[in-house]
Amino acid sequence: MKNLIVTADDFGASVEVNAAIERDHRAGLITQASLMVNEPGAEEAVIIARRNPKLCVGLHLALCDGKASRASTLTDARGNFAPSPARAGLRYFFSTRIRAALEVEIEAQFARFLALDFAPSYWDGHHHLHLHPTVVDLTLPIAHRAGFRAVRLVCERGSFRPVAFVFERLSRRLLPRLRENGIHFSERIYGLRRSGRMDTQYFERTLNRLPDGTSEIYCHPGAERLEIDAARIARRARELDIRLTDFRDLPV
Repeated sequence: MKNLIVTADDFGASVEVNAAIERDHRAGLITQASLMVNEPGAEEAVIIARRNPKLCVGLHLALCDGKASRASTLTDARGNFAPSPARAGLRYFFSTRIRAALEVEIEAQFARFLALDFAPSYWDGHHHLHLHPTVVDLTLPIAHRAGFRAVRLVCERGSFRPVAFVFERLSRRLLPRLRENGIHFSERIYGLRRSGRMDTQYFERTLNRLPDGTSEIYCHPGAERLEIDAARIARRARELDIRLTDFRDLPV
């Protein structure tokens, strides 16, 4: 059986992103959306989720290029993280003095997600910073206590960019701990090679070669260069007998 999770990242980032996610979900394509709990459109995203109960919502943990829960040593005076994920990642790795503040911020975002009345489902990270070794060490106990049961790994086959190699190594390093904690993940991931450049043709090519098992395509509706034809892609998935699903449907 071929199961496909289609995830929209950056839910709550803006009015435009929220509208695109709802449109693509109603067209039958987007099965889950990853919420940035501290961004300006977060409250509107909650309203959208409530009127679309089939949309699975997870936490898009943001530790760079976004707003923090509060100003701290991780942010500037206005509570903004460093815009560069590379800069943030290096700081989190080498600066032990900010580890306590990082843990407080991670816990605050998980707590905020639950306070918005979402059931614990899955988490991933803005710019995939959730795979950072320090972030993983702090996040796993928090996510496990809160009842989250799935996370995104980033192991995209056929991508030879240096960043893809880094994410793959970080993902494989995480596998034993996920299995130990009963945390699910998709067997295959698509989206890194075309981040910001997703289009209808890429989706259809991916569907045509999708293997058996559970796969995930992540994208950024409302922020891509081209608007995808969500209804057309959803129809093509049905023609190929691909089951569009989300992390809630994975066995406990």
